[in-house]
Amino acid sequence: MKILYIHSNSEDTQFYNDYLNDLLLHGLRDLYGENVVDFPGCWYLYKDEILKRKHDEKKFWGKGFTIKNILNDYNSIDREDIHQKIKNKYFNLVIYGSIRRSDLFLDDVIKYNNKFIFVDGEDDNFIEEKYSNLGLYFKRELISKNSKVLPISFAIPKNKILDKIDKNPESLLAPLIPGKLNTYIYDSEDSYYEMYKKSIFGLTYKKAGWDCLRHYEILMNGCIPLFLDLKNCPNDCITTLPKKELIESLTKFEKILNLYNQFKIFKKKHLTLKRIFSPISLKSDKERLIDFLNKNEIIFNIKDNLLDFTKKNLTTEILAKNIIAKIK
Repeated sequence: MKILYIHSNSEDTQFYNDYLNDLLLHGLRDLYGENVVDFPGCWYLYKDEILKRKHDEKKFWGKGFTIKNILNDYNSIDREDIHQKIKNKYFNLVIYGSIRRSDLFLDDVIKYNNKFIFVDGEDDNFIEEKYSNLGLYFKRELISKNSKVLPISFAIPKNKILDKIDKNPESLLAPLIPGKLNTYIYDSEDSYYEMYKKSIFGLTYKKAGWDCLRHYEILMNGCIPLFLDLKNCPNDCITTLPKKELIESLTKFEKILNLYNQFKIFKKKHLTLKRIFSPISLKSDKERLIDFLNKNEIIFNIKDNLLDFTKKNLTTEILAKNIIAKIK
């Protein structure tokens, strides 16, 4: 299958990276190799090309962790004569990886009867009807049923997923707390991953949207997400996550959050009166960890099961397969 992948890559945007757009491209390349042509070329995904480009590291959302340097051989992709190839129906499929950021060539794609789909990975729940009325439209933050729109979620490159869980954890709760910028201390991808590998739980929750790459980064490192308010997530949003198991984990283990200073681990919107007035444990994190492990030997089975689920269901390759299956 020959695929033209219209990327939104632009030097003028606030941030270079665009998670869903980037991850789907990676999954398609895993499946179809150089038959997937990204245009314009997404330079920061390529190990060789990013080194050649003058760029500002501050323009990578999330420091570019998990996204940068995940493809090889930028110049091996034939990006010549794209317009003519569209006219000749050279491609079996045209994918707009971020339709609200780029609809490049769309008039001609339609004019010359090319098969196409749209992907909308924005944080909001808005659906651009001028596109959803034209063809198959995948929406990340899909909060209600829509006959013209299908759900889509983030994923993880399979080579980033931990092989097996670390059975010698150092923290009960991962030190990085979403929204608490003073905990964003990790300057390298390896140190960021190591923090989750060495923790039993990682705190996460809905931010701008329900879907967030952090959920997957916690899972892929053998850590258990404590996903606040997940029970309120719409059915058609983050459909690939093991919601049932994560809700059960939160219900069973949420009480461990009471051991911490509530003002340090919760943003204002999550600070209930019960949490504010809960007694703070005077034990060290190591003591909390030892106490917890002595009472919860089953925790490593839960970590194993979630990591296995991640390997089987949450890779970019699976994401791409699911999209292609919907078209066929």
